[in-house]
Amino acid sequence: MILDTDIGYDPDDFVALAIAARTVDDLAVITADETQGRRARLARCALDALDRHDVPVITGIDMGGNHRFVMHDHPCQPPRRPDDPVNIVGELLDAIAGVCERTSGPIVWVGMGPMTNLALVLCSFPDLADRLSVVQMGGWLDHYRDKTRASHNLHTDTSSAGLALRAVQSPRLVLSDFTNSPHIDITADSALMRHLLSTTATAWQRLLAANFQAWFARRSGSWMHDPLTLSAALDQRFVAFRTERIRIERDARLYRDPHGRPIDVACAVDYPEFLEWMHETLLR
Repeated sequence: MILDTDIGYDPDDFVALAIAARTVDDLAVITADETQGRRARLARCALDALDRHDVPVITGIDMGGNHRFVMHDHPCQPPRRPDDPVNIVGELLDAIAGVCERTSGPIVWVGMGPMTNLALVLCSFPDLADRLSVVQMGGWLDHYRDKTRASHNLHTDTSSAGLALRAVQSPRLVLSDFTNSPHIDITADSALMRHLLSTTATAWQRLLAANFQAWFARRSGSWMHDPLTLSAALDQRFVAFRTERIRIERDARLYRDPHGRPIDVACAVDYPEFLEWMHETLLR
C-alpha cells in the first residue's frame, strides 16, 4: 500500500497515517502538496514514534502551498535547503520504482491529497496503471460547500486529477458528498481529543494532538475524510460504492453522463461502525 498524503494540514491525514501504520505491514508513504520537505519530515517523525522505522517516506512534488501547512511550531528536524526540482522528481520516481519492484502483485494507492504524484508516476511508468488499485478521497456529484469548483484534492491540481482519473483502471472515489459530514467531525471536546491530551498519551499521540490544536485555530473541527478513505482501501466495507458513468470536466468537476467513463463512487456510509473501528484501531 502506498499512502499519498498531505499530512501537516487537516489532521485527518495524520489519523489515517497512524491507522495505516498499525494495520498495514507492507506500507510506503509519499507526501502530496509538499512544502519544502516539511510534510515528509513530519511523516517520518510520526512513523518513527509509531515504531514503523521500516516504512519509507518519499518526498513528493512541492506545489508551493506553504499556507496549507499548520505544524510550523512543531518541526521534527531542522529545515533543509530546498532541492533542485529536477532532483526531487528524479528521486521521487526512483523511490516509487523501487517500491513497486519489490512486489509483483497489485499495489493499493490511497490518495489523500492532490493527485500530482500519481499523475507523474503514471506518465513516467504507464505500465503501473495496470497494477495500481486507486482509492482517492475527493470529488463530488451532488453536495459540496462550493459548487463552483471541484473539491479540495481535485481542485488543487485539476490537470493531474483529470489525467490520473482517466489513466487508472476502475478508480474508487470516496466522495466529499459523504466525507463532509458532521457524523465524523472531531472537535476540541471530542473523546478522541481528551485521550490525546491525557497524561497517558504517547509521543505520537501528543504530536497528533498538536496537529489537531493547530487546525482548531483555523477551523472548529476536522472531518475524518482520509481515515474513511483508508477504511475503503482496507476493504472494511463501511463505504458502499456503485458504478456511475462520469464526465470529468477540465476543472476536475464531476458530472453524471451516460457517455462518461465508469468510476466507482461512494453511495452510502455506515458512520457509527466506521467511528467505532477508527477509535478502536487508533487507541488500542
